[in-house]
Amino acid sequence: MFRFRLARLLSMKIAQEEQLKIQLSALRSELRRVEDEAKKYEEQLKELGLRIHLTSSRGITGFELSQLLVYRDSIQVQLRSLNERLAQLREQENALRDQYLEARKERRILQNLRERRFRTYVFEQDRAHRLYLDELAVRKYASSRQD
Repeated sequence: MFRFRLARLLSMKIAQEEQLKIQLSALRSELRRVEDEAKKYEEQLKELGLRIHLTSSRGITGFELSQLLVYRDSIQVQLRSLNERLAQLREQENALRDQYLEARKERRILQNLRERRFRTYVFEQDRAHRLYLDELAVRKYASSRQD
């Protein structure tokens, strides 16, 4: 009966790979969410720039202009914050992806080792079976010659 001695290690590597894949997926969904939010703020910033331009050409009070500029500044602060968060998330994604690729590589190595050991086991079993059959044939031949 074939028994792979590193089966527990292989199952641990498979579980580790799955866990890293789940973490990577969650991180990527968070990254997409933050990217979408940043795009929303960029759109708001563009719309506000057009609004400031249109209202300033029509005539606007200093108070209204200062309010629009303060609003624009707050959007820019939020956008900078989101861009910093995106940079952090991308760094985390790169580190997690490297860990995942390493875990996948280790799993594949162990699976290939298991397959090679199984092929060797099958070959040895086949060889032992052929030797047994050869011995039976020799005994049968020897007993038929004695009769």
